[in-house]
Amino acid sequence: MRMTLIGLFILLLVHLSHISAGAAASLWTSRSRPLIADHIASRPGDLLTILVVEKSRTSHQAAHETEKKLSATARPGGGILGFFPDLSVSAERATSGSGSTTQSTSLVDRISGVVTGISPQGHLQIRATRRVRLNRDELSLTITGVVRQADISPDNMVLSTQIAECQMEWSGHGSIPEKQRVGLLSRLLSLLW
Repeated sequence: MRMTLIGLFILLLVHLSHISAGAAASLWTSRSRPLIADHIASRPGDLLTILVVEKSRTSHQAAHETEKKLSATARPGGGILGFFPDLSVSAERATSGSGSTTQSTSLVDRISGVVTGISPQGHLQIRATRRVRLNRDELSLTITGVVRQADISPDNMVLSTQIAECQMEWSGHGSIPEKQRVGLLSRLLSLLW
């Protein structure tokens, strides 16, 4: 025990002498991270992982009914217009219609992003981009937004639902996305009807 205390005292003296003698040659800089700090994204250039868990379901229903009636009658004319017989006109028109649309979207992914800046309030501005090219198909996912440092988990991850001002763009080019688009004839018919 006594040898341990003497050893620690000697190490402390050596350390203090190095600090006073070599302060100008320190390995510590203003950009250095503390040795015991978490490696959580906190400044521009830092990386973090975004867990994309987005589910949405929308539905819309509409219905309408219209009815119009027109009726007109005329009696036989007198004098020069006496040759007109009794005249009666009647017309009715009714329309009704209904429609509904339902859309469901689910996107689950994991993507790494980079801190691009810090807002005046201390929130992190982030951007993540991934492009995957498979044969002639290319899929692209881009996410931008603002993250509170408190929302980043200890393993440096943040949920997409915790990103403020979140803008997510998922697009594709190639044969598979082209097959999913509505054809030209169908688009023309939908414009006419």
